[in-house]
Amino acid sequence: MTTQQLLTLVDNLYQTGELNTTKVSYMNLAQNSLSPFFGKIIEDDSLKTIVGQDSYTLPTGIKDVSMIISLAIGNQAVPTGRYDYTQYYINKAEDNPAVAYGYFQIINSTGAKKLCIYPAPTVVNLPIIIRYRSNLTDLSSTSLTASPEFDERYHPLLAFYCCHMLCVQGPSPDAFQANMFMDKYDSLLDDLWRDTMEKDKRKNVKRRDNPQWHSGKSFGAGY
Repeated sequence: MTTQQLLTLVDNLYQTGELNTTKVSYMNLAQNSLSPFFGKIIEDDSLKTIVGQDSYTLPTGIKDVSMIISLAIGNQAVPTGRYDYTQYYINKAEDNPAVAYGYFQIINSTGAKKLCIYPAPTVVNLPIIIRYRSNLTDLSSTSLTASPEFDERYHPLLAFYCCHMLCVQGPSPDAFQANMFMDKYDSLLDDLWRDTMEKDKRKNVKRRDNPQWHSGKSFGAGY
């Protein structure tokens, strides 16, 4: 569904004089809560190792280490294939790494975040390949042909959430309608989760047997 179609659905479900900019902002609130679970998986290869340096600026698009799905470092500057990488795993504490090859996050006094890898690299220019789940792109009331970046069957989620927010605003909130729209939102969200889990169950256990593991710059393209 396009943004215009979602706005039309909102108007059909709950008549209000609220501006489209406000309605779209409510839809974006819903998208923000969905992003950690249903955002697009993106692969970043912008970082290279520096000898002795264990901290690196987070690549554009990654605001927190929790967004990272996987991190691998090439065994040489130009890996020979998808298996020529060392997989790193999330560590919970900077002073007590949980695994031989791990990554974690440090935050300075100003709140700036950096990615740390353990142990510190001993070879320069090895590619650091990060796969992460990106935030869903915000919708805009000035770009009405744009569509949300998740399964179209579940786009009405955003309209239901928007209607819920419209109902709870103002001097006389409509609690009955607000609860009804939240129930619709929760029900459709459950369907989205169920569909996602069903797809995961159909995947093969080993990553190498799954087509999606081979799609990307590091493990699949060109090999």
